[in-house]
Amino acid sequence: MDTANSPQGEHQEVGAAGGAAVAAGCPVDHTAARPKAVIPAAGLPGPREPMLKQLWKYRTLRTTWLTQLRDAYGTRVRLNIRPGSDIYMLSDPDDVKAMFLSPRDSLHTGNGSDVLQKFFGNTGLAFLDESEHLNRRRSLMPSFKGDAFRRIEAAATRRAKEEVATWPRNHVTALHPYVHRYTMKVIGEVVFGEKHPERWEELLDEVMGVVEFNNHIATVLMLHKMPSLVVKGLTAFRRTGLHDFLKHRARADELLAEAFKERIDSGELGDDMLSVMLGIKHGDGTPLSSVELRDEIMTMFIAGTETTASAICRAIECLSREPEVLGRVLAEIEEGTDDDYLTAVVNEVLRLWPPLPNIILRKVVKPIEIGGVRYEPGMELWASAHLLNRDPTRYDEPDEFRPERYVGTKPGMYTWIPFGGGHTRCLGDRIAIHEIKVVLREVLSTCELHRADPKPEGTRSRGVVIVPEHDTLMELRPRKVEASLA
Repeated sequence: MDTANSPQGEHQEVGAAGGAAVAAGCPVDHTAARPKAVIPAAGLPGPREPMLKQLWKYRTLRTTWLTQLRDAYGTRVRLNIRPGSDIYMLSDPDDVKAMFLSPRDSLHTGNGSDVLQKFFGNTGLAFLDESEHLNRRRSLMPSFKGDAFRRIEAAATRRAKEEVATWPRNHVTALHPYVHRYTMKVIGEVVFGEKHPERWEELLDEVMGVVEFNNHIATVLMLHKMPSLVVKGLTAFRRTGLHDFLKHRARADELLAEAFKERIDSGELGDDMLSVMLGIKHGDGTPLSSVELRDEIMTMFIAGTETTASAICRAIECLSREPEVLGRVLAEIEEGTDDDYLTAVVNEVLRLWPPLPNIILRKVVKPIEIGGVRYEPGMELWASAHLLNRDPTRYDEPDEFRPERYVGTKPGMYTWIPFGGGHTRCLGDRIAIHEIKVVLREVLSTCELHRADPKPEGTRSRGVVIVPEHDTLMELRPRKVEASLA
């Protein structure tokens, strides 16, 4: 409405109480903020290739493809990588923050781990939502904090010395298997504390056999959704790795059942995860079942080792080609007064190479608006740690390895998410950081790193995790000045 031609022929000034200017005689406030436009998620852009091609690209190209998608479509991308799912990958920090802070009854993670159900069932923390998730998480926290954390810290430090001392010297070898075994032993401390099962070494070998299935393409299959005849056929075809996986899993389950009985019969409970779980009760007063114990502990053995092993291997590989950074870390180790720079190095490694490039999917169960986009029930949201951690609007030279960016500065909660975030953030994040630091300190203070090929190792998929392409192919040579750095 044109107020200059209104019957009064004049404007009404903005008043302190009224706020916006309103023309005399006109009931509409023309200066009020317009309603924010909200678009349906179905209108977001994304690649149009067939599902199998998109899945192949994610599996084989992984981080390269993610970057290509962001460059082509922006920070919200619609994907088609599994049947019956509308997946939306988010990499804007504000969108990811809103996702992490959303109500528990709006987004669920319960089906986001479907591809891992073959490893650790569906009754553990990774499959729980809302009050069930909150209650289980609170119940498990004592085995990760306080005296329990200090015990695990000491055990991780001690085991780093023991394990690194056994790693091959003076010839080129892939370090990942050795690093992974170390992380398994640390999780053994988390789960069993100071009283390991009688058959711990056998259990360790069987669980290592279970997780090796991640090196096979068949690890992407959701076995629980497949006809039994198809599973039998794949099992008979040995190259799928399924036969060995099922054999190791069955034996690991038997040994875990024995371990549970041992602990119950002994009556010796402490602050370890198994002891804590034996004290958890359901709402009706019943204890956790043997299946629930098994699922939660196998979740720790899978999720708590694969990611940390990947980070340790990438850190060693990275330092082998960054002499200035390596020199500064060594000087700090020798001085022995603090580990600020080593911590910065670890933070930067996790920024550039988060073991989980995309964190666990969230399924929309109630309509939710994030960043002006409305997502409907049944849709799935996928926060990309790889893209968010390299966001060019938040980081200077985002693809450059610069530990200095974290000296005296803690990573941002919503701009650095290698451990996820919100109410599903990794329970063992502090343990993982400690493991990475103590292994690096032990390796660097006792060995010199030598690589025949100075080029950076690429990445490859190992299940849902990414690892250095050649498992950190490295020659460790005894350090001549070992005594001064010990």
